[in-house]
Amino acid sequence: MRSEAGRLGGGIGALAVLSLAALSAVPAAAQVPPLPGTSVPASSPSDGIPLGDDIGSGEAAGVSEGGSAAPWAEAGPVRLGTLGFPYTALATPDASTRGWSFTPSLGLELEATDNLYATRRNRKADFITRLQPGLLFTVDTARLQGVFNYQPELELHAAQGSQNGIDHFLNGQLLLTVVPNAVYVDLRGSAGVQAAGGGYAPTVGETGSRRENDVQTSSFQISPYVVHRFGGTATVQAGYALQHVSQSLQDGADVAVTPTGQRYFSNQDFTAHEFYGTVRSGEDFGRLALEGQAVATEYDGTGVLDNAYRRNVSVESRFAINRFFSVLGEVGYEWLRYSGFPPFQVSDTIWSGGARLTFSDESFITARYGHRDGFDSARVDAALTLGGRTRFYANYAERLTTGAQRAADLLTTTTLDELGNPVDTATGAPLAQPFSNSFLGVQSSLTRLRTASASISQDWGRDTFILTVSYERQRPIATEFGTVPTRQSGTSGSLTWAHDLTPFTSAVSYVQYGTLKTPARGSGDVFTASLALVTQLRPGLAATLQYMLTNRSDDFSGGRATQNVILAGLRQTF
Repeated sequence: MRSEAGRLGGGIGALAVLSLAALSAVPAAAQVPPLPGTSVPASSPSDGIPLGDDIGSGEAAGVSEGGSAAPWAEAGPVRLGTLGFPYTALATPDASTRGWSFTPSLGLELEATDNLYATRRNRKADFITRLQPGLLFTVDTARLQGVFNYQPELELHAAQGSQNGIDHFLNGQLLLTVVPNAVYVDLRGSAGVQAAGGGYAPTVGETGSRRENDVQTSSFQISPYVVHRFGGTATVQAGYALQHVSQSLQDGADVAVTPTGQRYFSNQDFTAHEFYGTVRSGEDFGRLALEGQAVATEYDGTGVLDNAYRRNVSVESRFAINRFFSVLGEVGYEWLRYSGFPPFQVSDTIWSGGARLTFSDESFITARYGHRDGFDSARVDAALTLGGRTRFYANYAERLTTGAQRAADLLTTTTLDELGNPVDTATGAPLAQPFSNSFLGVQSSLTRLRTASASISQDWGRDTFILTVSYERQRPIATEFGTVPTRQSGTSGSLTWAHDLTPFTSAVSYVQYGTLKTPARGSGDVFTASLALVTQLRPGLAATLQYMLTNRSDDFSGGRATQNVILAGLRQTF
């Protein structure tokens, strides 16, 4: 049984990211500073120009000249996180005296299930032991800032020994200042596991997939870049990004097949070389903000990314009518090429128009409609504070991408909080671990991807409620030779309730229902309910007890399959 940031048993890790992370929206100061004027990856639409951003200054570049104390400078109580143990009760790192901290931890998790593979027939019970060492590193000095959280996991099955194995889970972002306000090096990495065939609750992760059908995704990027400010007139940034992504099935498998024998995924990897340059106007332009950008990304990879490329040039603008309302516009040109069948190429204009409503630093709505990737589409990003207790997030986007490219894009469109949990840079919303989302299957095809999500949370001190709705649709455009393209779609809704029983004990309940269509399962649905207790036994030592019920059906199983799981565990941080 695997959960949020990797075989976390049961899914309270995901609940933590949606519930406890939502107890207070992650402040900007707690995020790893992004590249100033971060280059927009060629595979992602532009998020617009933050009007008035001073990207040439040390603060905007994510640099604290004096090595200011990190936002986690004062050690706090044990907090739940999502990378590692489901009840990752890591003590808040203390970087107040040295500017950095190492927090090693060790977890032991015991799980009993009456239906390991979540099948209707031939149910197999099992008892699973997981050993989960971890290392959390945080740093905030004059030269280096960031967070790194790595957690491998050894899983041992009492009955089904073929499912034994080791998985790797990682979130990390580091920013190195070589020359203040001039030369930087940005390093990022992420890793996780998801079910190739899908069919599991989005925020719980797969709870019954065979190991040979699990996909390990690893993505890394290093980007040196330079920044120069020309007074209040403009700021120039230029750099290079080396990316590497690998997606591979576990236990030596190289293809995933449907129950009818059709191949829908094969192992993928690529190395990409991206060169980018950006010129952004400064405060001398007043209400008008301009940004010119050129990006060229060349891929050396497998399947549809064999000798592929994405290149574009564009000019984007924002004009502030007043402090609340801004008009957005963009024009440019792009060249795209992907291999596969049929080969896909685009040589076309880029354009968009839209508006941004800004109510406060943490409340805004940005909406635009335009032409990119060879088709017309809309994009919406919203984050709203509704009173003092309620937060609302929403996102809608369409883009052309592959499963491997999505992994690389996530490195540049997310930042991390102090425990290594991903946060959406566009809205500031806490995210479930991206490589443990097993709702839809993993494909090798180039797809037109449409995603939409909305969540609302209420914090009442001891109680937090989160309602989330998400939708995703994938339509194949080009297919890797030897695999069969399949349309996928899914809609899911969930409700989470976290309640503090005492200052040291919390209860988290979770209910989810979703309908989906994937190549490995056909059409189906999945219902999941979970109740967990998490307690701090003493400083640094946390325990959890959890029950989870999963009930699903699909075209191939011929009925509904039920799985019961009981999980108990301990984690010690040092």
